[in-house]
Amino acid sequence: MRFSAAGWRRVAYLLIPLLLVSSLQGFWGLLPLALGVTASLDHLMYVPIVARPRPTPTPTATVTPLPPLLDVRIEGEDTCSSFRGGTRQDPNGEYVCFRNCDSQPADMTGWLVEDARQHRYSFLSFVLGSGEVVRLHSGPGADTATDLYWGIGLVWNNDHDTVFLYDAVGRLVSRYVY
Repeated sequence: MRFSAAGWRRVAYLLIPLLLVSSLQGFWGLLPLALGVTASLDHLMYVPIVARPRPTPTPTATVTPLPPLLDVRIEGEDTCSSFRGGTRQDPNGEYVCFRNCDSQPADMTGWLVEDARQHRYSFLSFVLGSGEVVRLHSGPGADTATDLYWGIGLVWNNDHDTVFLYDAVGRLVSRYVY
């Protein structure tokens, strides 16, 4: 099928506005001219293409609720702990006790015990059952369900000190001053 010059003009009159409106820049806007189609562009209407900015969605922070604060208490010397009982030869006579007074087991994994001079003990994988007591000895030893061993020697001052117990997210659970 062959087009006459008049036919090409009609095609150009129809295509040029379409091509110019669909893409004001680049190859497609110049395609009719490259094919040798000439037409007067004086009668064409300029249609600006304006991009509407779309706001970038802002991610919403997902709030992860903190676990409940469990009632795990540091037992004093009158009930369990012995802050003055150790010697350099046997530091395990010095220990602090923790009692779970909550109605549910306390997963103490990642919990931290600290004294006023910032000696720190971190509980590894450990769960203290409801109503149970665990003793943390200052010296070395093999951990059991009722006795844990810090392994650093004497920690607690004989005259006075403060014991802090923090949960895995850093909240103060219990504090004992003697």
